[in-house]
Amino acid sequence: MSKCPDLTPGQVIHVNGVRCIVRLLYAPESMEGVCQVVFNRQKPTTHDVDWDGETWFFPQRQDFGGYARPSDPYVQMLLA
Repeated sequence: MSKCPDLTPGQVIHVNGVRCIVRLLYAPESMEGVCQVVFNRQKPTTHDVDWDGETWFFPQRQDFGGYARPSDPYVQMLLA
């Protein structure tokens, strides 16, 4: 598996063909994944993202994610 690309909050990545804004980076040893993103302009949604060595993906979990507040700066970036 190749090393995960470097990320910064506010960066745009594509996960399963979906445009996402990186919202939060997790510690390298985290079980949550690599980062949390926000996506879906109509209903800004947050979800964890992981790296499979080649592409970003949404880990399969019972809880798909949550919703972000409209005032969140990363939601504002998503809507811009």
